[in-house]
Amino acid sequence: MPKIPKWITQDIISYWQENLFALHYLPFKEIKENDSFSSLKEGPSKTFYKKIKEGKLKEKSAFLPGRWLLIDIRKKPEKNVAWIRSDEVFLFEKMKLKPKEKLKKIKKQPHEKEYLKEALKEKGFNSRFCLNIFEIRELYPAVLNFLKIKEEKKVRLPFFIEYNYLVNAFYDNFKKTETWEWFEDKYEEKFYLAGGSKRVDTFGWEPPYFWSTVLGFRPVIEA
Repeated sequence: MPKIPKWITQDIISYWQENLFALHYLPFKEIKENDSFSSLKEGPSKTFYKKIKEGKLKEKSAFLPGRWLLIDIRKKPEKNVAWIRSDEVFLFEKMKLKPKEKLKKIKKQPHEKEYLKEALKEKGFNSRFCLNIFEIRELYPAVLNFLKIKEEKKVRLPFFIEYNYLVNAFYDNFKKTETWEWFEDKYEEKFYLAGGSKRVDTFGWEPPYFWSTVLGFRPVIEA
């Protein structure tokens, strides 16, 4: 394991911990199909490896990154609203109605100690749900600002294999609710993976402009 980067002090680590962020080193390691080790209780499904073989997911999708990551570790909210998807309200939008404007203001699924509350409110959201990939990326500067990170660091979503590893090893509570989370992986270069609903081994995929009342996100910062 390499040393923690010099710019990361004990004071800033304590601040992150108080605000439900944790620093983890993820080794450079391929998680192979049928791998078995103590912290891998629910590894990726056979579908994951099948999609890699088919070329729909990149070959590196099964590799942990071999770097330090700072990840938001707050609990994933329970599903407390009806599951409504952007592709289900398409006809309403064609009729010049704006169902998303109402749905994105729902307050029933808040994240614990939500540090993004003001940044979300500025964009008309009352929670992390109903955001598409592009809307999530607009929040990245607010994430870095809250974390007191002045260095230029990459903010992104967790890759599926990182999420699977971290949930198996440390954060079993991530998978105990029906809500979903976006991942950084691209599927066929035009969709993004999502998962985490009651399980950590499976996933789905949607276009980047897709949104849902039960699909949220958690940021990761590459240290």
